[in-house]
Amino acid sequence: MPQITFAVAGSLAAALTDFARAFTARTGHEVQVHRGPAGLLAEAIRNGMPVDVFVSASPHGPEALHRSGLFGPPRTIARNRMVLVARPALESSAEDPLALLADPRWRIGMSTPRADPGGDYAAAFLERLKTEDPRRWQDLGPRCVSLYGAVLPDPHKPLHSPTLAALIEGQADMLIVYATTADRIAQALPGTRVLPLPLELAPLTEICACVRCDGPKPAHRFFEALQGADCRLILRQHGFLAVPGQPG
Repeated sequence: MPQITFAVAGSLAAALTDFARAFTARTGHEVQVHRGPAGLLAEAIRNGMPVDVFVSASPHGPEALHRSGLFGPPRTIARNRMVLVARPALESSAEDPLALLADPRWRIGMSTPRADPGGDYAAAFLERLKTEDPRRWQDLGPRCVSLYGAVLPDPHKPLHSPTLAALIEGQADMLIVYATTADRIAQALPGTRVLPLPLELAPLTEICACVRCDGPKPAHRFFEALQGADCRLILRQHGFLAVPGQPG
């Protein structure tokens, strides 16, 4: 029985590894999971990494793979949103995320643009801020740094949270991250504050799946299952948002 090779964005790894295990239990088809920054995974696939199904936190990688003729059209299976996470004991009572960001005392961490969609979304948000009010945000750039998401993780090492490590190790005072990532940080680090970013500046993100055109039939079955009710339930349980018009 052929094995399904599945590459998944790190932000979705926990949820979709759970789903892959359930799929294997139900069908008998083994799913080998590769996780990492979705931009780097898409590049690795274009360079020959053998992957049957790919799920990215952004449509850009799947769309590029589709244009190359390697993969079929991407399908949006869920959404997420961007938030600001402030470390415990931050010396500010502000509950407005823009007021926190504007305070020149604070260092702001994010993922790596182009390597990881989380970094792309954060960079786009910051650029909208600077475009909207250049004087207010003129010192923002030097306080922002990409702290993680620049390399593919070692597949032999257990899952860990580089975002959580960034706060615990004092690499940043606050992070621009996905809401689902923020929930995990807040559970592990009491006192963390999570502030949603304005949707007009940080629109909801799209999570997209695609399947290799010449992939084995079980891979196409897995791709279809990613769009089904069982997967939607697992994604909701992990905090991801439904796509408008999706059945329950």
